[in-house]
Amino acid sequence: MSETEKNKVIILFLLLSVIGIYILDNTLINTLLGSCRFIFLLKPLLWCGIVLTVLSLPARRYKSKLRTRRFINSWSLIFAFIMICVQLLAGLADGFGRSPYDHSVAGIVMNIFSIGAVLAGREFFRSYIVNTLIKKENYIVFLSVSLFLTALAFPVQKYLDLQGYESTVKFFAQFFLPEFSKNFLATYLVFLGGPASSLLFLGTLEAFHWLSPILPDLQWITAASVGILTPVFMFTTMQSMYEVEARERYQRDVKEEGIPSFIITVLLSVGIVWFVVGVFPVYPSVVVTGSMEPMIHPGDVILVKKVADINEIQIGDVIQFERDNIRISHRITGIVIKDGIPNYRTKGDNNNAEDVRLVSPEQIKGEIIKVVPNIGWPTMLIKSNKDIPFDEID
Repeated sequence: MSETEKNKVIILFLLLSVIGIYILDNTLINTLLGSCRFIFLLKPLLWCGIVLTVLSLPARRYKSKLRTRRFINSWSLIFAFIMICVQLLAGLADGFGRSPYDHSVAGIVMNIFSIGAVLAGREFFRSYIVNTLIKKENYIVFLSVSLFLTALAFPVQKYLDLQGYESTVKFFAQFFLPEFSKNFLATYLVFLGGPASSLLFLGTLEAFHWLSPILPDLQWITAASVGILTPVFMFTTMQSMYEVEARERYQRDVKEEGIPSFIITVLLSVGIVWFVVGVFPVYPSVVVTGSMEPMIHPGDVILVKKVADINEIQIGDVIQFERDNIRISHRITGIVIKDGIPNYRTKGDNNNAEDVRLVSPEQIKGEIIKVVPNIGWPTMLIKSNKDIPFDEID
């Protein structure tokens, strides 16, 4: 049997093993054995078996040279801390909640063993597959491996619970795509530096998630933005830095630009989150209905400027206001003075009648200053229409 055929057999065996563990985790075997016994004993042992299997195989060569491995590992750890900081900063805007995980000594030990074994097995599997299949950057392999591991990150029941377009889009925007982005970065890290690089990145994130007594309680749009944009930014940053190293400028550029690059990375990551959650005077918002057509179409993103002086608002302005925890973007058609305070009549350009209720100054979030077409499609139809008519929603 040739070396290529042996590699194919090994890859197939590892794939079937990982799929087999996933099937066991989502069938009655889990129940028959007892969920605790399976989660904290059998499942970690099975993933440890994956680690031992990979270690017993001929070592794979990674993209980076040995002298740059420390550089990659250091940045993997830095990326993890940056992502944690971004999540904490987003939590300052959206709030925090108590961690649901067991923080007793016994609970921490069991979680470290169970989660650590699964994480190690997954990253050794990822590293072997990627570095066996390719020797230089191949985005088809990166995407395929990342998509495979992302799909297995969620239980079967999670997919079965998806009912209709709305729940499917929300699941992909809030959970699947952020997990995929994180997996894509981890796949690139194992390509460069092997399982140690991705373990430093993902292991640090998992440690924070499982050990922190409080966790950011993010709204879905914040969770989606942080989870998708931050790993993508980190991927492009790592790719750029590695290209510098590949041109034999590693030592000079790291010494001269290491700290500024780190600061820029942190500031840009934080800035992205702050922009999304509305810290700046202008913030984005996704439109999900056609009440303001032809000016604004479903799937468009609007840029909203916060109103500093309510007296600046005039008839004809398109404003965003909040009613029953739902943000609505309609045009002002009239001003009604009640008890000396201006209240506003509003109407969607595509609606037949004005909105029933007046808008008070406290409800106004800002004025629409720009429409960016079609980039908000993943979030369409997610906002609830429980409390007000559907044609009044953004």
